[in-house]
Amino acid sequence: MKAYVSKSFPLLSTVLFGGCSGGGAAGELGIVVVCGVLGFGWIVWMIEKSKSGGSQKPSARMTNERGISLDKRLEQKKGSRLDFKQRRFIAKNIGLYQWVPVDLMGAWEERILVFLDQFPVTHLKVKKATDEMRLLVAAEACLLIVRRPISDYRHLQVVHLWEDEIEGNENARGTATRHEVNLSWSYLKKTIRNARDGHNLTLHEFAHLIDFADDGVAQSIPVPGHSEDHKEWKILVEQEHSRLMKAYESGKNYSIRAYGGYESIKGDKPELFSCGTSAFFERGSRLKRECPNVYDALKKFYGVDPASWRKKKKT
Repeated sequence: MKAYVSKSFPLLSTVLFGGCSGGGAAGELGIVVVCGVLGFGWIVWMIEKSKSGGSQKPSARMTNERGISLDKRLEQKKGSRLDFKQRRFIAKNIGLYQWVPVDLMGAWEERILVFLDQFPVTHLKVKKATDEMRLLVAAEACLLIVRRPISDYRHLQVVHLWEDEIEGNENARGTATRHEVNLSWSYLKKTIRNARDGHNLTLHEFAHLIDFADDGVAQSIPVPGHSEDHKEWKILVEQEHSRLMKAYESGKNYSIRAYGGYESIKGDKPELFSCGTSAFFERGSRLKRECPNVYDALKKFYGVDPASWRKKKKT
């Protein structure tokens, strides 16, 4: 103990022991004092560590438990299906429905059922959204993760539907944070049946939600910093932002909306992933032709290949 103290705290040792090399009462007293100081310091350190851990662990634990709970719930829904009325309503109102391959339908419906069970959807005009409203939001949100875990939405607390304008964001048709999504119901109704315009409001805003999920920042990199794909995404975003800016400035018609470049002039580039996602699902073939690197990255991330989808005949 004495050797350890003198090596680790040479100045303290010199002061307390007074330079003594022998045992003696002074040396023994010095050891007692040093041990007391070290012991008190250790107690203080443990208390502070406990406080720090207490402020972080519950949040991390809650996040993990929420994600685990959602994925377990999805596993429990394995094999469950929408009823005929629900399926018919989605087929009639969602333009992309006729393009989704049959082999994805089961996974899609399982996720829709979990979404309806786990995530509240409100309507700010009449307080409570109708079952039909909730079904359409759930269906489009879950198409995004049809080959991904529903824990992608682990931070989501509520979806708000506004009749027209979003309070506080009157110029926006939709907004998203890490914990909530706001959608203009009137705009959603106007665009939801068009499967090829690349302006899908729900896909766009829920892509933001996914972008936020890993680190609380929307910068169009949907994977965590430790992911092997993070560097690839960072390079891709920089390159594509430059192309989008040129498209916007020239007025060129582009598979990814030029809006994604315009909105990214300052700071991070939050719209690239969301606009790219809308193009991926609704303009897959064109995106693959014009931006093969973007298409391949999204194909890898979402686990689907919309460029290969073919429209089914209505039944």
